[in-house]
Amino acid sequence: MKPVQRYRALRKASLKGLQAFEAAYMHRSFAAAAQELSITSSAVSHSIQTLEEALGTLLFERARRGVVPTAEGARLYDVIRRSFADIDDELRTILDRSSRQQVVTIQCAPSYAAIWIMPRLPAFLRAHPEIDVRLWAVHQAPDFSSSGVDVAVTYGRPPASTGVHIEPISESERYVPVCSPGLVEGWTLPLPPGDIENFYLIQNDVSLTSWDDWIARFAPDCGSPVRGLRLDRAFMTLSAAENGLGMCIESTVLVHDYLRQGKLVCPFGELAIEATAHHLVVPKSREGLQGVRTVVEWIRGFADFSE
Repeated sequence: MKPVQRYRALRKASLKGLQAFEAAYMHRSFAAAAQELSITSSAVSHSIQTLEEALGTLLFERARRGVVPTAEGARLYDVIRRSFADIDDELRTILDRSSRQQVVTIQCAPSYAAIWIMPRLPAFLRAHPEIDVRLWAVHQAPDFSSSGVDVAVTYGRPPASTGVHIEPISESERYVPVCSPGLVEGWTLPLPPGDIENFYLIQNDVSLTSWDDWIARFAPDCGSPVRGLRLDRAFMTLSAAENGLGMCIESTVLVHDYLRQGKLVCPFGELAIEATAHHLVVPKSREGLQGVRTVVEWIRGFADFSE
């Protein structure tokens, strides 16, 4: 292809065509892409066909149910995804500088959101009326390239990335058994580890550690500990323990307020398993945004209370 023909062909690769391609790639369907973009399926198909003709290659294999990206389509998507993320970051920067109301989206592990973020959010919003906080309480790893997330608090360390800043929420996080004061009323604390056999054990099925880990380390001669509830959220296991349904083993980051308020106690004292479970994660491209900096410093301030 001559240079002038190549130039004219690439000029046909309009932004709308690239948007249609990205949506079709993500959904593996022209119809679903059309629904997302509020256009017709034929418009999506035409845009992608024009793009394919301009590039001289197929980007999708048409199947009976949806479409399958070709190798060329996959490579193009990687470039478009990064480019759209850069555009999104720059638009956010401009918006943050030009608008009084700054939107900051926080993705947060559900239990951390329930125990730390939500109780303190009203005071934060009163102190910073210029910031509009969006909170997503989900477990999956944050996708900063396309989801619009500005700050994340993860459960479990996310994969390292050159474009992302990661730091532990607490340098001294560990997992410690806790229970309601009433459950051990009349017992002399701290209990010897072998007394674990006398209590129901509440298990968090998505925890980084377990009762088996604690028993193996501190009570290896324990015969058959009594198992109790099995739950999948720390705030639920802590609520169950608070209501006297047994003992649970949870992060000191999450149990701090319960201990401070006397709702829970540590029946075995300081016998704990060290584990850094909660991390603050921020894309380096957004660290300079004023609203993001304010939210990050607010979350960092929690460590002063939790340690």
